[in-house]
Amino acid sequence: MEMPTPCCNCKDVVELSDLRESNFTKDMLCIDCYKSDSELFSLVDEARDINRDLENYAEHMKGDRRGWKKRLKELKKKIEDLGGDVDDLLL
Repeated sequence: MEMPTPCCNCKDVVELSDLRESNFTKDMLCIDCYKSDSELFSLVDEARDINRDLENYAEHMKGDRRGWKKRLKELKKKIEDLGGDVDDLLL
């Protein structure tokens, strides 16, 4: 290895060029950890959007607020399954 560097998450040693920056922090992650981090980031982003729209009574949600709340609950469950702290990430 030319420049061995540990992943900040799993501590596997990989090439520096194979590391990616986390979407949440400045930590450098291996490709596998980055995929999980990226998926978590997109779920959190979608959950934040839905939560904001629910709080602001967005026009496109009228008539189906229950469905949107159910979708938000599903997203929160997926975030927890990926190891994220829902209360901390959705603030």
